[in-house]
Amino acid sequence: MNNGLPPLPSPGGYEQAHAVSHDLAFEKLRKADLADVALKSGATRVGADLVRLSFLNRDYLVDRLLGQVILHSDTDKELVPIAERLLILHYLVTASGAPPGGDLIAFKELPDGRLYDSTFYKRTVKLLLKKFGDSPAKLTIAAAKIGGIPVKMGDAAVTVRAFPRVAVTLVLWQGDDEFPAEGSVLLDRGIADYLPTEDIVVLCQTIALKL
Repeated sequence: MNNGLPPLPSPGGYEQAHAVSHDLAFEKLRKADLADVALKSGATRVGADLVRLSFLNRDYLVDRLLGQVILHSDTDKELVPIAERLLILHYLVTASGAPPGGDLIAFKELPDGRLYDSTFYKRTVKLLLKKFGDSPAKLTIAAAKIGGIPVKMGDAAVTVRAFPRVAVTLVLWQGDDEFPAEGSVLLDRGIADYLPTEDIVVLCQTIALKL
């Protein structure tokens, strides 16, 4: 989905590209009807230029006037990483308000998904297998801290509500003497109405890293 934003760079040092994407997202947000943005994204408007948004089981405040994304808790002074700030901003300016597509698909079925599929596999599925391949049951325990809910798929699976209208399902199958452990990441077909494909790579990697 083309939302007028440049592709979200991978975390790891592209400071200038991050800064450009960050500024452009805030520019789009300042021009938008904030009430409409909140309605479409599931955020809560808490001021003339301020919305509160849930991301991976934590609340964030986005101040479009000051150009800030901060954690909602007054006692938590943790700096929000730039990649996460960009995901939050891109979600807000991309969200169309469209209902869920109703079925789960693999990443490669998304627009341009096949172009990024090998990168997606390395950054998400391989990371999940490294962490939980020997013991898939540990996935459900680890995912609880970011709001993951167990679902009946594979040998272990969870659905993580990343944003109010974006969920990611992680599925693992334990290996045996004949076959290695395997995993899959499933997404609602309508996720492209809320995030560009490049951002979905970073989102799923962020989830895998937080587990």
